[in-house]
Amino acid sequence: MKNLIIIGQGPAGISAALYAVRGGADVTVIAKDGGALMKADKIENYYGFAGGVTAKKLVEDGVSQAKELGVKFINDEVCGIEFAADGFEVKTTSASLPAGALIIACGTSRNVPPIEGIDKFEGRGVSYCAICDGFFFRGKKVAVIGSAAYAKSEYEVLKNIVEDVTILTNGEKPQFDLPCDTRKILRFEGENAIDLVVFEDGAQEHYDGVFIACGSAGAFELSKKLGLETKNNKIVTDETRATNVPGIFAAGDCIAGLQQVAKAVCDGMIAGTQALKFLKANS
Repeated sequence: MKNLIIIGQGPAGISAALYAVRGGADVTVIAKDGGALMKADKIENYYGFAGGVTAKKLVEDGVSQAKELGVKFINDEVCGIEFAADGFEVKTTSASLPAGALIIACGTSRNVPPIEGIDKFEGRGVSYCAICDGFFFRGKKVAVIGSAAYAKSEYEVLKNIVEDVTILTNGEKPQFDLPCDTRKILRFEGENAIDLVVFEDGAQEHYDGVFIACGSAGAFELSKKLGLETKNNKIVTDETRATNVPGIFAAGDCIAGLQQVAKAVCDGMIAGTQALKFLKANS
């Protein structure tokens, strides 16, 4: 049976891992941290914990439980996902991993910088996927906006396709050793498509396209790369937590519904069992 990769190790991701591994799947969880739940202090409305439980303990106990059952964990950042002949290829900052099925369970973060004009030019020069849209900018001049590993990954993709690529960190300190422009961006300008990046110092620079790659690639960024249907910044799934792309499921805060641990665990259970069923049917 092909490998199942789960992105995210919160309640949804770990719940999915538990059900899938117990069903016989080879499961790998990729996450760089415990997600949004780790920012919470104490959870007092979750079944079985009369006195409440700290978010840290809930996450750590779930990870420990999954490891005991044989789930593999990789502490890394997912920078992209590509379609492959036998499924998918998940790209992290340090490796490329094959998967027969995927479960996205990495929360709702949408790392879009508050730059004037960004919404206006989405699909008209502003892109969220170098692999998807880089081809359309061959022989042109583009910028990648970001300062961390995700931006570096998008830059590496684009430099093999596009003639002129610049990294704009938008005032952030770069976390890589690559040439970049660190000036703060004020707005984007253009008529029917993006044409100018205007900086806070008043300077302007022409770009035919801008690729947004701020922070880490969350559910929103990954869904854009894969062509997943979204609505109101959430991944659209059916009752089996399947997306519109066969073999890709989603669970937790990245899909519609209450942002509660109980709901995330339920989502994970359904996604894990359905991903397992998909893998068995396509082995």
